[in-house]
Amino acid sequence: MRYIFTLLLFLHLLTASSQKLVFDVILFGNNIGKTTVEKLVKNDSIVTYLLNSASEAHILFTKHTSTLYYDIMYKRGQYISSYSKGSSNGKTDVTTINWLGTKYLMKRIDGAFNINSPVYCSTIQLFFHEPCDKARVFSERMGEYRTIKKVSDGVYKADMQDGLTYYYRYKNGRLIELEMRRGLLGAAYLRPAN
Repeated sequence: MRYIFTLLLFLHLLTASSQKLVFDVILFGNNIGKTTVEKLVKNDSIVTYLLNSASEAHILFTKHTSTLYYDIMYKRGQYISSYSKGSSNGKTDVTTINWLGTKYLMKRIDGAFNINSPVYCSTIQLFFHEPCDKARVFSERMGEYRTIKKVSDGVYKADMQDGLTYYYRYKNGRLIELEMRRGLLGAAYLRPAN
């Protein structure tokens, strides 16, 4: 019996795989933090994405801190659930989204909402490959679709909220830079850590 249990455990471990990416957070040419994104695949039907990000910058004699955490699950290619928690200078926002069989229930600080159609392409996937939908992408943190468009080979522009624009840059299908730009105020970057 013990041999069978050990064999089953070993086979289970063989059917799971993971991919981990680590990015430096760059602001005004300085490394101000790290972002780690992990993709865990289990039995080819369940994919879990985890994101952890923390940064700290000193701008005009003021300290700015930011953290972000995602735990997202896909099953058979469909977005099933997510938990996202973001904190910026002491203000925390949490968004949860859960598939109920025919729709999603999303809860965030401003209330509970329904999302009535299945999601197959969300922002977390953009860390691992070019967009699966060339027109829109679902934001796990905001709980809504945002426009995305190809601006040149391997470069995609996504308009987020509050005047924030993301530029995803890929080389050979691999994310080499994420630029987060807010109008004329400048940009922060995520670049693969050395």
